[in-house]
Amino acid sequence: MTENRIGITEAGFRARRSRGRRVLAILAALGLAAACFLLVWGDQVYSIGTVLRVLFGEQIKGASYAVNTIRVPRVLVGALAGFAFGVAGNTFQKILRNSLASPDVMGVTSGASAVAIFAMMVLGLSGAVVSVLAVAGGMAVALLILLISQRGGFSVNKMILTGIGMQAMLQAVINFIILKTSDYNISDGLRWLSGSLNGVRMKDVPVFAVVVIVTTVIILLLSRDIQILGLGEELPVTLGMRPKLMRFMLILSSVVLCAVATAVTGPLASVAFMAGPISVRLLRTGGTNTLHAGFVGVIIVLVSEALGQFAFSTRFPVGVITGIIGAPYLIYLLLGMNRRSA
Repeated sequence: MTENRIGITEAGFRARRSRGRRVLAILAALGLAAACFLLVWGDQVYSIGTVLRVLFGEQIKGASYAVNTIRVPRVLVGALAGFAFGVAGNTFQKILRNSLASPDVMGVTSGASAVAIFAMMVLGLSGAVVSVLAVAGGMAVALLILLISQRGGFSVNKMILTGIGMQAMLQAVINFIILKTSDYNISDGLRWLSGSLNGVRMKDVPVFAVVVIVTTVIILLLSRDIQILGLGEELPVTLGMRPKLMRFMLILSSVVLCAVATAVTGPLASVAFMAGPISVRLLRTGGTNTLHAGFVGVIIVLVSEALGQFAFSTRFPVGVITGIIGAPYLIYLLLGMNRRSA
């Protein structure tokens, strides 16, 4: 009887692992298809063969500039940003056990945005300095939220409510800065706040890629701790874990991902919020879904970029499209939570 139960358990584990690999492969293929579309399609449509020749170094008049200078950076930065937001949002939601606990809802992206807008519109800074300050702003806000939520004993609900309050305050700060600065600076600030891949360059990719890879590896190495932290506050202590330290490391890693992505592209609304729950529904196994959430984020960003650029008579930044997609999903999620609590 015992051997039979062990066999059933092992078969279930293998089935879940196999489904996870299949879903991950499908998500990766969809992300690659979206990337290929953005490389081929534009004001001038090039064949896949032409794009490949350009990517392998052949100089083709018009195509080389369009592909290498404009399309490739946008695809790479969009994919990295989507992956970063997806992994960060999923990690927040797992360890805090709440689908609403994503970095953009809890004020982390608003912290990065507020500092970046202040640097651009008040101090007149630009380039890498703004990116570094934005990362520092996001991390400072996250640490402040953690410190406040620790007072009187840590509580998930306390942290979420603190984050939502911080997000509202920082949004008010952003609005105040925009209202008080010179008119000629407003367009740049609003363009950045909308979340856009316009203007990104290949020089943005190397450091961004290294940060995303290193931080994702750290989160993957702590994936077992994510699963245990998601089961409550008592079990980690019973198993000999140090929940405060593990939670701090995971939140810090997620904040770095989210802040760096925000510094490069601006805040891409709802990507971090949507990627985790969508990947969980696709997996239906309850296992680790870090990579799956990342690739869902890639698909959301690249498909939204394609829709914003080519689906309408007016071109919209990618952040506008992700925000439009995220609004009905938030309503759907809230209705589902109300039905479960009724």
